[in-house]
Amino acid sequence: MSFLKNFIVLSILVTTTVRADDLIRWTGSDDVNASVAHVISVINQKTGRVFSESDFYLTESRELAFTKYELYEQLSGGVPVDGKAIRIWTDLKTNSTVQVEAALDLSLIHSPGQEKLAFFRPFTLSEKRTMKLANAAVKKSNQDTSFRGIDWKDRILNGELVRLVTIKGKHGKHQIKISHQTRKVITYTYEEFPQMDLNALVYPIYEEVEGSGTILSRVPAKLTHVFSSVPQVNGDIYAGMKVQKYYDTSFSPILGGTPDGRAQGYWSMTYLKEQAAKIRASLTQIQNDYSAGLLLQGDYATINIHPDAFSKFTGINFTAKPSAAFFPNWVVTKVDGADVNEMIPESAFYGKPLLSADELLTRPARRLPNNDPVSYMNDGFDEIQVYYAINTLMEELHLRGLTDPDLSTRPFNAFLFNPDVEYRDNAFYTDDTINFTTYSAKQANMARDNSTIWHELGHGIMDRLMGDNIKLADTGGLSEGMADFMAQIIVQSVTNQVPFPGSDQFRIINQTGFFLTNEVHDDGEAYGGAMNDFMMAAMKKDGQAGLHKVADVILEAMRLCRDHPGLTAQDWFNHILFADSLGRDGVRAPGELAPLMLAAINGRNFHLNGSPVASLTLINDGTGKEVVAGAEGSRGHAIPVTIAKDATAHFDLSVNLKSSKEYVFNYPLTVKVEFAKGALQGAVHWVGKENGPKLFTLNSEADTLHIPLDVTGTCDFINRQDGTCSDYAYVQILNLGETDHPRAKKRFYVQVKN
Repeated sequence: MSFLKNFIVLSILVTTTVRADDLIRWTGSDDVNASVAHVISVINQKTGRVFSESDFYLTESRELAFTKYELYEQLSGGVPVDGKAIRIWTDLKTNSTVQVEAALDLSLIHSPGQEKLAFFRPFTLSEKRTMKLANAAVKKSNQDTSFRGIDWKDRILNGELVRLVTIKGKHGKHQIKISHQTRKVITYTYEEFPQMDLNALVYPIYEEVEGSGTILSRVPAKLTHVFSSVPQVNGDIYAGMKVQKYYDTSFSPILGGTPDGRAQGYWSMTYLKEQAAKIRASLTQIQNDYSAGLLLQGDYATINIHPDAFSKFTGINFTAKPSAAFFPNWVVTKVDGADVNEMIPESAFYGKPLLSADELLTRPARRLPNNDPVSYMNDGFDEIQVYYAINTLMEELHLRGLTDPDLSTRPFNAFLFNPDVEYRDNAFYTDDTINFTTYSAKQANMARDNSTIWHELGHGIMDRLMGDNIKLADTGGLSEGMADFMAQIIVQSVTNQVPFPGSDQFRIINQTGFFLTNEVHDDGEAYGGAMNDFMMAAMKKDGQAGLHKVADVILEAMRLCRDHPGLTAQDWFNHILFADSLGRDGVRAPGELAPLMLAAINGRNFHLNGSPVASLTLINDGTGKEVVAGAEGSRGHAIPVTIAKDATAHFDLSVNLKSSKEYVFNYPLTVKVEFAKGALQGAVHWVGKENGPKLFTLNSEADTLHIPLDVTGTCDFINRQDGTCSDYAYVQILNLGETDHPRAKKRFYVQVKN
């Protein structure tokens, strides 16, 4: 039997007995009938249960590039069961099955002869109680306590009716799970927004090479798809929406969507966005040309200045002109003497208008020593660069197979010059927007770094194709690694594989293996690195045609993972192989890329057959516990060190390595402990930090390396809101004879308090 046939057979659950945790899956090669009634009947045969169409609710139905996708969420008592759904992909031309996947709670439906479970009681958790509990959880966490958005949904989770609350902060999102029955918080987690922490590079892919002082020249480029007309904005177009106060305590995604609920003062963001869209659609369109000042608003990108920039900065030499972009602005206000978070419907501002075609060629792109934001706003170049970068990504991906209705044409909104000091030195993606801040002297301007922009928008492409309900079962390394990979697709496409200064410094160029890290961005190196190995092998074989084949299969794999209830690395690679097995007329033959894909992941300490893998164990000797993701000493769980400023604290770490048959460490190994050069390092003062990294030797697999570390009570700089500093020691494993690109690495975090 060929590998392809073997893979398909192994991927499909063909038994009539299905366990509760199994993902039920079949493809068009097994059954072409994709009607929901037939799909449910097949599921009943496989599970021995009696589901009916009334047990499911059609949440989403949309056309993707080559398939139609439908999501039917499982219900219990009229409430969706979290992560439990039937997902159906059908061929757009024939309506026949491409893929069916179902993850269901089998305990909620009776077997023949059994009684059905009773419905859950009506909701008892009020909106005010929800926000009181959620805000208390955020405050208690002492992480990113600024309020920038909210949403929630009610779901059945592990047989219990819960409210899943998401609160957006400045740097990430808080997720609070609240029980309807006990009206208490069940769990709380915090996740940073996808954002870059890699070194800035130079133009034409970027402006400057990190640490070299070299600024490259700009090259000719076209800004395409600029609108010939834009909405005429006179005054505050969202003033009518401000007659109501939008407090977090009156937010309700359900009641806020109904007239009766809004009459009682409730609101929902979905409804407000719909109202904002209607307001924009009602505005008169005016000519967008040089005579009045041409604005960079187009099919794929809208360029805006952050609404606080004109009030926070002085010396701006052009008039603030409101844009039509809707900007939910969160502030803290007092209600009955208590602090509450209030959302104010605001608009942003247009950038500096272009008064002639010459300006597109002559606007200065100065690299100022202090990255002065006012000077950059007055120069007006950053707007051009960001518009070009967004357009380039969209156009290149269109050529590579991104043709999904709406998802491939909806614009990304860029907001530049966020003046908030807590956002400084950053760029991040959220909710169809890419956001730029201000930058210190040590940091390159990310608005001029296309690789950063393409990484952030890579998150956006994943969000669009993989759906709002996608859940990653690992640490999130897939998200970071694939965002790096999306950026690499564009880099390789626009450069036609020709090297350029700094092209060997991208984070995606690494040797990091799976299961050998404990932090999301390092996990992302394994994902991104494996995908880059895959793409480079295809390009070595077929040049740009190989790039096209890989981009096409990855975009399709994303579609085929849409709304997956718990995507693991195994699931992700299997879906790539399934997408590859389908082929694409005129692009790639069925199964053509599978050997390259398997070779790439096998070289990264990963096997689809579940065979043993190599390991790196990092132990905190003080507690005897391993430092793994989510545990003490990992990111988000820094060990508190409360000492006087002139005192020191001591730690001992132990390192042990185990090779596998296919992934072998070559001894004697170098173990490097880095304190300053990693992403976002430098705040904590480790003893000896000024002398560079510490180097150790591990002679054999039978040995255990002991690493002594000391930290002082004086921070090199403060990087936490509470006046403390948090940082990590970066333990990196280098094979014999290697000086960079570690094979394995783990981080050990501490937080210094006085």
